Amino acid sequence: MTTSTLPPLYVECQIKHEYYAFSIMHIQEIIKMHDITVLPGGNPRLRGVINLRGHIIPIYCLRSMLQLRPEADTKQTRIMIVNLSGKTVGLIVDGVSRVIRFAETKPVSEEFGHQGRVYLQAIGQSEDRFVGILDVQELFIQEVRGHE
Repeated sequence: MTTSTLPPLYVECQIKHEYYAFSIMHIQEIIKMHDITVLPGGNPRLRGVINLRGHIIPIYCLRSMLQLRPEADTKQTRIMIVNLSGKTVGLIVDGVSRVIRFAETKPVSEEFGHQGRVYLQAIGQSEDRFVGILDVQELFIQEVRGHE
């Protein structure tokens, strides 16, 4: 099998008891939870900003973006630093599980509704569970549209 025929790599993360994955192509790095400077007013999904090696990075909560109830951060909580068309943002997740290649992915069907089909690119199956493959670019496009 040559490199060009290998399935793409994804970073698998956890939100509560569900698993999601993002293309590794968008992930710059994964860091432990930082102190976040809260910004007054505005977007409730934007937790605030952090200083990452001299760069101010806006930090969003994936739970909130997926319209799930916020919960307290734990020792497993991580911030995924994501690059989106030259813009760097952070995305808080409950935990990061692993880097994975899915042997097969299935497209998202009509049963997921419009919102689900917008964020979900596909469903991957690992050995013991289904994983929602999220389109991180579309997630932030929808986030910006919702707060213009």
